[in-house]
Amino acid sequence: MYQHLGAARTVLNAAGLTMREGFHDPEKFAKICIMAQRITGFDNVMAGWGDILVEARAHGTRWRWPEKDYYPRSDGYAISSLAELDKVQPVDPMKDEFWSVPLRAAGLLQERHGNEVAVVGCINGPMMMSGEIMGYENLLMSTWSEPDLASQLMDRMLESSRMYGEHLSRMGIGHVFIEDGTCSPDVNSIEGLRKFDLGYLSKLMASFRSNGIRSIVHNCAVNPYTDGYLEMTIEALHLTPKADDRKAAYDRFRSRTTVIGGIDQTFLLFKGTPAQVEAEVRGMMNDWGDAPGFMIAPGCEMPFKTPIENIIALREAAARCYSGSGNG
Repeated sequence: MYQHLGAARTVLNAAGLTMREGFHDPEKFAKICIMAQRITGFDNVMAGWGDILVEARAHGTRWRWPEKDYYPRSDGYAISSLAELDKVQPVDPMKDEFWSVPLRAAGLLQERHGNEVAVVGCINGPMMMSGEIMGYENLLMSTWSEPDLASQLMDRMLESSRMYGEHLSRMGIGHVFIEDGTCSPDVNSIEGLRKFDLGYLSKLMASFRSNGIRSIVHNCAVNPYTDGYLEMTIEALHLTPKADDRKAAYDRFRSRTTVIGGIDQTFLLFKGTPAQVEAEVRGMMNDWGDAPGFMIAPGCEMPFKTPIENIIALREAAARCYSGSGNG
């Protein structure tokens, strides 16, 4: 599974475009996305990048463009406290200047390439989206001090996200990648995670499911709260457990959902060798076994300068291992 705009230097050079051009034009966004798939040979194309701000900007957060060609940076939250909640209202993604770009690009990709490769939508979960609207620390404090108002904010994010899913469905897109990296006991209480993070994630997935869309839940936190996922209906769960914990993590979910095993993108894919990448893939496959329902992907968005040789090694190693297994 190819995520976001990993190895962007290689992809952008091949497409002859800049990241900033892609943010402004659905045609260019789609061209960059399909170029990534063509270069790597992965079995899908994701219509969404790892900037994490495009939804927040649609709701009032300001951003600025860095001097180098990279993702925009936050330049001020939409609100500083929930006393300003009325400033934040649900947004139809298709009517927003920037959020509409990856959404329209998804439609172009589905129309032009949907018969040959899976097109996957991409959205931040309601908790992460809310954090980028008022600051995650402020949001966490508000869930304790003003839980009803925090719920109202997340209800509005949920409504915007539902509209996103409805647009995907009308385009014929059947899968969406949901960023849920905020779901960790390192940053919130278990009670808070269950009520806000997982509670709203569950509502979002139910909405997508009602529109015929299957969800891929992604959590790249160092310490993800996996117990909560065991109690939910999830079509696919994307995690990157450490090697010593990997088999136990796989065992917990093997009979419950499709698992997408992440391979370390910060060191192994970025600075390792193709041989090391292949060895890690074999280790992952051995830990999973011959049961169906397993996929392999980078653990999160690959760094800008990730060597294409390592990405190809990942794809080829996965193909070799799968050809001799019972996975499907």
